Amino acid sequence: METIYENFDDNTPNKISFNQDYSLISIGTNRGYKIIQPSPYYFHEKNLLGSLSICEMSYKSNFLALVGGGKIPKYVNKKVVIYNDLDDSIESEYKFANPVLNVKFKKDFIFIVCEKKIYVFNVENSQNIDTFDTINNKRGIIAVNGSKDKTIMAHPIQFEDEPDKGYVGVKNYKTNKYFPLLVHEEPISYMEMDYKGLLLATVNEKGTFIRIHNLGDKTLVYELKRGKDKAIVNYIAFDIDYNYVGVTSNKGTIHVWKLDDIIEKKNKEISVKKINNYKSELSFAKIKNTKQNCIFCFRPDDQIIIVSPDEKLYLVKINKKGGYFDPTEVFDFSKNNQNNNNANK
Repeated sequence: METIYENFDDNTPNKISFNQDYSLISIGTNRGYKIIQPSPYYFHEKNLLGSLSICEMSYKSNFLALVGGGKIPKYVNKKVVIYNDLDDSIESEYKFANPVLNVKFKKDFIFIVCEKKIYVFNVENSQNIDTFDTINNKRGIIAVNGSKDKTIMAHPIQFEDEPDKGYVGVKNYKTNKYFPLLVHEEPISYMEMDYKGLLLATVNEKGTFIRIHNLGDKTLVYELKRGKDKAIVNYIAFDIDYNYVGVTSNKGTIHVWKLDDIIEKKNKEISVKKINNYKSELSFAKIKNTKQNCIFCFRPDDQIIIVSPDEKLYLVKINKKGGYFDPTEVFDFSKNNQNNNNANK
């Protein structure tokens, strides 16, 4: 007997994410999930007979964190399922009193964000090792670095005597140290961390500027001026090689800044420069005509991969002088597009 799920053809993406080192793309869809590797091209799709609002990968492993949502939810949205793609089994489940808004997966930890709480679990034994109070966090804001070497997490917090200021709490799980940090004079609307956990980027409530703090000495090192018009910043990406940082918003433009004035590279070691006064400037490069809610990452040789909500992948080459750039479509992965000639470029 056929079910409504078997006849359900809508495979619209609900959320698109990169894994921790930007090598793979995971997509929670209205039928299950997709895994895409841009280069060399690889496509994998799983029909779960139900829709997902979140699909987060654990690096390049077969383990996924899944949350139900969309048109015909596979699971209730108050539960996170750790799914083994290799043998189609559920490894563990985490249940909550409120809907799950965001999930960040690390080698040893999983961070689960609800509207007013953040829960941290040990992946190996599923024990709850931390619980944090946060602001009225409807966007599920959190930042976690991607490196396997250490885990640093930042989340928005609010002090009763300064409720209108933008504070974050930062915890280093390698040293087990936690500290609060004032990042804006107004509430924040988004945040992201670099791969190694050296820098934290936070966005002011209006989305007009982004501040980058050095998490080592807690100093402000860079202020990125996005523009004067109010905007909803929906994605920030640090170059894993620390050449650039970029921001996109509902305005449909990606702004790019150079990191060379605040980052020092010696013998492949990366550190944040000690500076007396923070740098503040407009972006040196802009990519136009991108879709709202797109995500992107930096690749070697000054390239940017852009992934749009309609499952199209674009490639942009920027030069050192900057300017305006238009993206060129590389391929469409709304279906298994293995025969696309550009996929392996």
